[in-house]
Amino acid sequence: MKFQKEAIQYQLLSGKTADLPHQRLIINQEKERMEEIVFQEAGYTFHIRDGITVINRQETLVTRHIIGKRSHDFQPQGDGIQFSYKIALDLDGKGLYRFCLPSIHYTAAERLSDDKLVTFMEDRLTANIAAIYHVEEKKAYSLTKRIPAVMTTNPQRMRGESSFLHKTDLCSMGYEQKNNQLKFVMFWPYYEGDKSVAIDSKGTPVSAFYPLDGDEIDITFEYLVEQRESDNFTESIYQPFQKLSEFLDAGNHRIVSLPFSPEESIEYRLNSLEQCYREFEDEGAGLFFHFDPRKGYGSLPSGFGTSFNTIPHDSYVHILEYGFTGRQVNAVLLLAQSRRGLWMERGVKVINFFLKHCMTKTGWLYTLYDLNTKAPFYSFGDPQAPKLHYISRTCDKGNYLRTMVEAMNDVLEAYQWYRANGELHEEWLKHVMSFADFLLAKQNGDGSWYRAYQPDGTAAVIAGEEGLTATVLPLIFMCNLCRELEIQGRKFQHYKKAAISCGLYTISNSTMLEHYQGGTLDNPNIVDKEAAQYTMAGLYHLYRLTDDTRYLHEAVKAAKLFVTWNYIWNAPTQHETYLHGKGFRTKGFGGINSIWGGGVVDIYSLFHIKELYQIGIETKQDFFCRMAEWIGIGTEQILSCPMDSMTFADIGMQPEGFGICNQGIDEGMIAKGDIWGTLGWVYSAGIYGLGRYLEEKNKKN
Repeated sequence: MKFQKEAIQYQLLSGKTADLPHQRLIINQEKERMEEIVFQEAGYTFHIRDGITVINRQETLVTRHIIGKRSHDFQPQGDGIQFSYKIALDLDGKGLYRFCLPSIHYTAAERLSDDKLVTFMEDRLTANIAAIYHVEEKKAYSLTKRIPAVMTTNPQRMRGESSFLHKTDLCSMGYEQKNNQLKFVMFWPYYEGDKSVAIDSKGTPVSAFYPLDGDEIDITFEYLVEQRESDNFTESIYQPFQKLSEFLDAGNHRIVSLPFSPEESIEYRLNSLEQCYREFEDEGAGLFFHFDPRKGYGSLPSGFGTSFNTIPHDSYVHILEYGFTGRQVNAVLLLAQSRRGLWMERGVKVINFFLKHCMTKTGWLYTLYDLNTKAPFYSFGDPQAPKLHYISRTCDKGNYLRTMVEAMNDVLEAYQWYRANGELHEEWLKHVMSFADFLLAKQNGDGSWYRAYQPDGTAAVIAGEEGLTATVLPLIFMCNLCRELEIQGRKFQHYKKAAISCGLYTISNSTMLEHYQGGTLDNPNIVDKEAAQYTMAGLYHLYRLTDDTRYLHEAVKAAKLFVTWNYIWNAPTQHETYLHGKGFRTKGFGGINSIWGGGVVDIYSLFHIKELYQIGIETKQDFFCRMAEWIGIGTEQILSCPMDSMTFADIGMQPEGFGICNQGIDEGMIAKGDIWGTLGWVYSAGIYGLGRYLEEKNKKN
């Protein structure tokens, strides 16, 4: 492949910048070239060697070795240095392009701008890759860092500083559009711009400089530059992602080894979940599973910020949540399934209370209940409502499609399990059917649904838009309902028709566009991990319902982008932080959305690793199965167990999230190495999500 490597470029914290040509050609062969330069700067003598090795017509290995030694008369001045490395691609700049940096940057097709620089810290990326796709020519270009960072220390910065000293081997990667030309760009230490969430919500870029404090510098960078034909944008990132994962897994970036089995982790969580159960007046019962694991049951969850609200807030101790981050019905069903006896009675009590107080005659439902007011409340639009993390302040009052769907699918699964165990609760199924009919009535002619609804069934406007991006969310529920009605010998074709219509809309507006957004509710309608995984799982369920392989094909496509949201390497942790002290490894954890990327991670890929595994088995995509295994193991870290309490109040507790990079650090948000939480869906993910995957895997084995 053809590209042009630019001169040595560096800048000092004190402001000086320089572009220096190489001084000497060491190797100049047909497939290998090496150049070097020696120069003095800030009391150091730098010796840099840049190498290019052509592997084949599609792959070229690019290396840079930097050695810096202090001069004999060196006097520290408090300065630092930052190097940049740019590779100009041999492109005419015409046409449409798409760009990807895994877990944070998945663009739609766009034309090149006159001046644009996009770079992210490598520890914010689930894979050390920058990818560019030429839409019309179907050509993919990727830059892969093959020696990931392993060391970082505390940045030497004061609040408000965006340029600072930082002793680390962390780089940043990305691309530059300038004068109708495209370049891959690398900075060491990192520069994150043209915007960053690291220090504030304004997006102030951050720039790190390696301290010139007298210590010797000796660091090597190795990048693989690739060009290949690619049928679509998804393949342009999936292929280098899979390739890098295999390379790293064969080296030092292995999945963590845990002191317990996955099955034992489920038992720990169940024991903790039992302690969350409470009963109250009006024959009420529920699980109070939002708390700080370091303080124990009944405490406020520890702090993190979303686009709508910041936790902690005292609302959390007196509300019941039935969808999204607190699936009451799912959680109590897990206890009934594992404990039987008294827990079956308690499960009935929790479910009956929910259906009595949150369902409406139209099929629309609430999924939040306030024990203080003894009434359900809206998920958005009510300024007097408790301040949960996704309670958006908007004019319209209503509920999200996702929270309604998850709650009612949980009721359907409870109905099925209780019936199989000798208890028939027909009133539960009636409520499920009422909600299903609400969905039928509100489905648009093209098969779509809105992201949220007001009680009268009209679309709700949130953050200025109605939004159809959540259309796929009812698909699993509709498929499950069809199978249940078929078993009962009842008519289900109208629900199946709605499911197919939803699937076709999803294909046309998500998988064919290779664009997934709107899955999570605590941020605006943005690109996120859960949108991709819901699309994958929903289309797979539709394939199983219809036997139409078109849906399987599209589920594979969604799965290939979903996996890129999950870490395949172990980003360095910062000394003297909680995560470093616990030997935390990022591999297997998932980034969250296109605001934070992998800068904060959670365990919620667990919800659909069963489907990822099933798709992998059925289509012989071994990497899907391997990724499902990595997620299933990696996300069990920082779970309190008999061997290590993790400084938590009880066995079976786990935080809500984990800080891999600083996020809004000057605004009191999340620091690298932090933990926070927890919210109740850690139990659903760690018991239900992991459990159904293990059950499926055991069947296959």
